[in-house]
Amino acid sequence: MDRSAFVHQGCVYGGEDEFLRMAVPFITEGLERDEPVLVATTVANIGSVRAALGRRAHRVDFGETGAFGRRPQQRVAAFTAYRHRHPRDERVRILAEPVWAGHTPRQVEAWECMESALNTVLGGTGIHMICPYDSRTMPAPIVANVRCTHPQLVHGTDVRPSGGYVQPVAFVRRRAAPLPSPPRDAVTLEFRGDLGRMRHAIVLETAALGLLGERMMIFSAAVGEIVGGAAGGSGHPAVALWAQPGEVVCDVRLPVPLDPFIGLHPPTLDPTPGDGFWLARQICDHLDVRPGSDGTIVRLHTPSPAPRT
Repeated sequence: MDRSAFVHQGCVYGGEDEFLRMAVPFITEGLERDEPVLVATTVANIGSVRAALGRRAHRVDFGETGAFGRRPQQRVAAFTAYRHRHPRDERVRILAEPVWAGHTPRQVEAWECMESALNTVLGGTGIHMICPYDSRTMPAPIVANVRCTHPQLVHGTDVRPSGGYVQPVAFVRRRAAPLPSPPRDAVTLEFRGDLGRMRHAIVLETAALGLLGERMMIFSAAVGEIVGGAAGGSGHPAVALWAQPGEVVCDVRLPVPLDPFIGLHPPTLDPTPGDGFWLARQICDHLDVRPGSDGTIVRLHTPSPAPRT
């Protein structure tokens, strides 16, 4: 096996014993190979794993799964940061239970798309990852998609290819719901070559839509990063801004095709076009990257304060 390959496996379990039959051999094998091991799961599962490992548990990094981010971009950043903590190790192991509790349908969609995107975003990192799914608490559609987002499935120590695996771009196109068109009263702005003027206009319009203070400036900066990243290319980015219950939304229409996973990987020392998207993903409550009729649509969401009564 290529030591730099990213191995992404899913595991559906229905109880403590079934979880341990997968987790303990995975962790033990990593320890025997002197590979760093991170276990990010529920508090109950952490306790069970510690008890099963005994004295070996002190060699494992543990964390409650919610602490590793409740949004896809935070999750990817946490995995990447753990890998960077061990630059001299050829491979690291991560057992990472996804976070589903309290997620809206839109957030579930984003998380499943992230699970699929990991196969591309973490390629070449040397990470071996298992994602456990508890069938007792997970909705059936989420459990069913495990086989679509993971190239391999694990049951105990048995590893098999997933017959239902879907390539990441195809999965996102199939899974992601169509974006509704902006409302007729959306404010539209078109970039005409002066990035400073465009950024100023975005600030004014987001303020008019009800964003205040720091949130207004941060969201405007996120939109400006997306526009600025395309400002040097051919064509003109166009922006549409509008308010809807509980949030302000912005569409940025870019005249170029983009990778739907752009900006999921944290920036490196070498600047790339995706760095601005990474910042925007950190700032925004939700961000979609979708192919459009003549380029790409980037839709950004941020919460807005409740209207005064």
